Amino acid sequence: MNQGKILVVVPTFNDWASLARLIQDIDTLSELAGFCFSILAVDDGSNDRGLSRFLGARYSRIQSIKVVELACNLGHQRAIAIGLVQALKMADVSCIIVMDSDGEDRPQDIRRLIDHWRAAPDSIICAQRAQRSESISFKTYYAIYKLIFRMLTGAHIDFGNFCLIPQNLLTAVCHNSGSWNHLAATLVRSRLPIRRVPTDRGRRYAGQSHMNLVSLIMHGMSAISVYGDVVLVRVLISLLGLSALSTVGLGVVVALRLFTNLAIPGWASGVAGNLFVIFLQSVVFAVISVFIILSTRSTKTVVPIVDADTYVVRILEVIRDNAQFKPAASAAVGETAQGAAHA
Repeated sequence: MNQGKILVVVPTFNDWASLARLIQDIDTLSELAGFCFSILAVDDGSNDRGLSRFLGARYSRIQSIKVVELACNLGHQRAIAIGLVQALKMADVSCIIVMDSDGEDRPQDIRRLIDHWRAAPDSIICAQRAQRSESISFKTYYAIYKLIFRMLTGAHIDFGNFCLIPQNLLTAVCHNSGSWNHLAATLVRSRLPIRRVPTDRGRRYAGQSHMNLVSLIMHGMSAISVYGDVVLVRVLISLLGLSALSTVGLGVVVALRLFTNLAIPGWASGVAGNLFVIFLQSVVFAVISVFIILSTRSTKTVVPIVDADTYVVRILEVIRDNAQFKPAASAAVGETAQGAAHA
């Protein structure tokens, strides 16, 4: 197992100071002694191109730093997907670590992921939150999200983006359309072998989290979208069950009305009318669900391995020798990274 080829994929948006701090921690933490890392930062359409922070930097165990510049802001999950596709193109990489740059994914936990990967080299190692540091309201919203997710999909997610993916499993992840919307949900549904490692949430290097109620709802919907067909099937079954119950209810009302004296005048017709409306609505929505399911089976979806390069403007590489920038092999033709850093 080649320890010298550990690639860290980090999405970032206008947070270059935190990224520089993360790279410095990876380079100096005693827990990571003996390893050599490469950094692949995905610039998710930042307004501030902060490459100048790395000019002149010296690292002892950071082999290289590449910055993938995207044409526009695509969001956290899609930036990760593009980073994984770029990682797949790199030769001699034995594993990929996905983590955020804000410090909440602790660099010292990288060692724990690597140790568990050594014990199970054909498994994806996911950092499971053993302790969270958010507010009570956020924890409540997050618990509700997980409950709704489980009710709609029948699956359970207990980890985030912080994970280690062996190179031999990366192809399957990059070819999975779900990874374009939500990495964790995709890993759960992929049936790839997963091992969970309990970790604590670290403190942010700087600033405040951008995650709010709206962001959490969008994040949850992205996770549910990975199970879109499963959700539709479960909704279809529920609608068919509701229509069956309304039919039974109609039968009971008719029996009470015709064969007993229990029915109150006007009650039977009112209840029967409501049940009939419920029956019709259930049937209509069930038919719509069937057509949606059929359409999703034939509609072309975004597959990261195919579509990711569309959003890449250029790839810049920090070379450790003399800490100079130079264009990577896939950088824009005729443009140097040094010029881009001073643009």
